[in-house]
Amino acid sequence: MKRLSAVLVMAGLLSVTTPGGAVHAAPESATLDSVVKAIKKEFAKRSGVRFSVVRRGGPPATWDIKASGAYRFRASGVYAADTTTISQVGRETGRARQISIGRKFYSQEYRRSKDGKYTWKSPSTLGKWTYAQNLAGVIWGEDLINGINPGFLELGASHGATSADGGTFEGVKTTLHSGTVTVPKLGERQAGMYFETREEELAYGGPITWKLWVGPDQLPRRFHAIMRLTRGEGGDTYTMTMNMIYRGWGEPVKITPPPKHLMSDDW
Repeated sequence: MKRLSAVLVMAGLLSVTTPGGAVHAAPESATLDSVVKAIKKEFAKRSGVRFSVVRRGGPPATWDIKASGAYRFRASGVYAADTTTISQVGRETGRARQISIGRKFYSQEYRRSKDGKYTWKSPSTLGKWTYAQNLAGVIWGEDLINGINPGFLELGASHGATSADGGTFEGVKTTLHSGTVTVPKLGERQAGMYFETREEELAYGGPITWKLWVGPDQLPRRFHAIMRLTRGEGGDTYTMTMNMIYRGWGEPVKITPPPKHLMSDDW
């Protein structure tokens, strides 16, 4: 199964302003409950949002990535996603575009060396697409570490999340919610990084320190997470950082499958 990472703009390119370094209490109504309610309202409206991600670090076999794309919603959450991911794999640059619509999954990927030569392609003809179905790893779920996932926000709220004045982000006044939650398992699947709350032998686990900036409408604008992953007692610890930006809440998002004449059964 191909690796899908979820997608961001580098923290150094972001502009988040905090007033005078002072931390002010957020309004009493500005809790994660109100954020979850606002997100679920967008789900029910079947709207969407555009996103970008930057992820760095982690244990061996994980890649630094930058990605961007769009989510389309239905009442249960994200129904469709169109994501373009850029990754560094050794000395090569990988590019993948992946479209998931329900349980239908389309992808095209390649890697190029520094001299511009293609070292790997799937499918083998550029511009073509592969198709697969029933890939659980692609499907959105309540286990994803994502600032618009009610499952993760509810987990964070249950572990003493705090709220404060978040300053201004991209011209919008924000509230900053933050906290730390430790989970016994952290992993990656094509839909993104995920967590589990049940113990599993030899799994990577550890604390997730997270921050979420939301606008006056209680909808997320930026999500930042630092994950420290350790496998077993005394194992090596790896740090992964992830930064996500959300834009265009409520704007029309249309995600469609590739044309049939571009489909290929060559993986």
